[in-house]
Amino acid sequence: MNRQGLQELVRQQLGGTATPMAAQLALDAVLRGIADGLAADEEVRIARFGTFRIKHREARRLLLPGSRTEHILPPRKVVCFKET
Repeated sequence: MNRQGLQELVRQQLGGTATPMAAQLALDAVLRGIADGLAADEEVRIARFGTFRIKHREARRLLLPGSRTEHILPPRKVVCFKET
């Protein structure tokens, strides 16, 4: 499902009478809240849904199979989700 599909689901959950713009604003507010929460606390818990958290990945060595060229992947942060 993509963003438009989610937006349509939100519109239907709001009774079907909400405009597509109102559904888009509601969806944007939720996603912005999750992003801001992850930036501030590195974890967002939503009751009866799940937990979003930032996971820190260490740098690692990558060997390309065809050319045997070595690359170093830098350390990074990824978002993980776990259902409750």
